[in-house]
Amino acid sequence: METAETIPPSLFSEHDYLEVITFYVASTQYATPVSEVRYIEQDKRKTTRIEVNTKLGAEVTTYQGKPVPIYDFAELMGCEADYVKNTRLLQILKDREKDHIQWMDALELSLRTDTEFVKARDPNACEFGKWYSTFKADDELLADIMQDFDEPHKRIHGLAEQLLGMKTEGRLDDALEIFEIEKHRTLGKLIGLFEAARERLDIITRPILLYINTGKKMIAVRLNAISDIVTYYRNDFTTQQDVDDNEAILNLSFVAGYLENKDNKPPCVLLDWRMFNR
Repeated sequence: METAETIPPSLFSEHDYLEVITFYVASTQYATPVSEVRYIEQDKRKTTRIEVNTKLGAEVTTYQGKPVPIYDFAELMGCEADYVKNTRLLQILKDREKDHIQWMDALELSLRTDTEFVKARDPNACEFGKWYSTFKADDELLADIMQDFDEPHKRIHGLAEQLLGMKTEGRLDDALEIFEIEKHRTLGKLIGLFEAARERLDIITRPILLYINTGKKMIAVRLNAISDIVTYYRNDFTTQQDVDDNEAILNLSFVAGYLENKDNKPPCVLLDWRMFNR
């Protein structure tokens, strides 16, 4: 930890107000002083990374022609970044779309030949169904898209019982006619929803880099997104030491304290990168 002699002056030393950039990690709001930020850009992943293991590594980008270390803010706080979750979710959606295309192919093969149909008939038993029943989207537009999956997904799985039953009854031509209609209509709708969900995820998965002057060195901090630029005042601020003496939190050297929010919102955590000692 910093000694008393090395702790920088209060961020409110020169003025009674402080302009900050706010952002969220999980449900916690953080604030970075605008005065410490030199540049903001979309993270285009033009980086060099030294891999130590699957969870640990060093990442470097370039600022004004010089190498600058990147720190993922969510990782600094012991959390998983939203863009990491979204990248994993994109792969899930791709895999589950492929599953249902293969499901329909298997049903068609079973209708046209004597091949046994062994895919899940219960919409809650397939990999997508099991995942879908527990998934909750934080983004409202994505949540609306995901809600629309319910009807066509159940409809797809209901086709196995319906069409294979018709084949058993000797109505194969009718079953194949319905299959072709449902392949274009219901499977087409399902594929369209998978595409819409991925497009929405692509829009909201745009991490950014804040280039920050700590006073000792330049660093780049990766965030999921910026929320707002807000002005707080001296009487809104309370130091971390005045709130809690939790040693684990105090060891986060760059947490300066808390800023009081209005409208019954929880306090915002104020960061001071001059105290960053990584």
